[in-house]
Amino acid sequence: MKYSYYPGCSLHTTAKEFDISTKVVMEELGVELEELKDWSCCGGSIAGGVSHDVGMAMAARNVALAQKQNLDLLASCSGCYNKSAKAAKALENGTEKDRIMAILAEMGITVSDYNIRVRNVVDVLANDLDISSQIKRPLTGLKVACYYGCLLTRPADITGWDSPVFPMSMDRLAQACGAEVVDFRSKTKCCGGPILVSKQEVAFELTKKLLDEAKSLDADCIVLACPLCATNLELRQADIEKMYNVTYNLPVIYITEIIGLALGMKPGKLGMNKHIVSPKSVLKKLGY
Repeated sequence: MKYSYYPGCSLHTTAKEFDISTKVVMEELGVELEELKDWSCCGGSIAGGVSHDVGMAMAARNVALAQKQNLDLLASCSGCYNKSAKAAKALENGTEKDRIMAILAEMGITVSDYNIRVRNVVDVLANDLDISSQIKRPLTGLKVACYYGCLLTRPADITGWDSPVFPMSMDRLAQACGAEVVDFRSKTKCCGGPILVSKQEVAFELTKKLLDEAKSLDADCIVLACPLCATNLELRQADIEKMYNVTYNLPVIYITEIIGLALGMKPGKLGMNKHIVSPKSVLKKLGY
């Protein structure tokens, strides 16, 4: 099994632990990742706000590069995955494809007839692989709240591999690792990431509700697959604690990291030393 791997901007900067853990976990599971050559920013949600066609073209550029490698495109970041999957679908629409190709032509990029699929790492781990047979160090006693956010499984016509309303893929992966999954009802509610700069107080209020629920369920950590969500839940956690005079100290960990731990990998190999909210309480509970 081999994929063209698109890390995206965040995994090369603020979410390096997601990039590191994705690579080592997939290698351990026998999946070969070939980093997309000359990849560029997918535009995220910002470029589309300036120009829909330019935003789509930015994401379509990476899809076109993956076509040249004749490999399905794998993205870990839920935002990059969502935007790239939308671009791949847009290239199947005659009218939209023509507009996108005109912009790509200015970039010196052509679109081939080789149709590829855009996949997310959670989708592949949950639906294409059997991790349960390779668990070496079960996460017994660890209580996790799986958080999907807005983009990982929405909209259904773009994703389609899990419920857009109440997804369970990460829950099943965590359970396969031996962890106890709490009933996190806010698993698909927005964390406020897109409005963090323009409406910080509103964003903090949305994030606080997620932290409050996870804490009320006695979760040892929040597990996710989105660097933007991690920015709010982890990077801004101290700011929220100060603003509301509360204490969380709740680790926020990527799904690939907890899978790596269950596969018997050392925390350092998974990049877990790079977290802002220390995962030491999680590791101590697991006997590290």
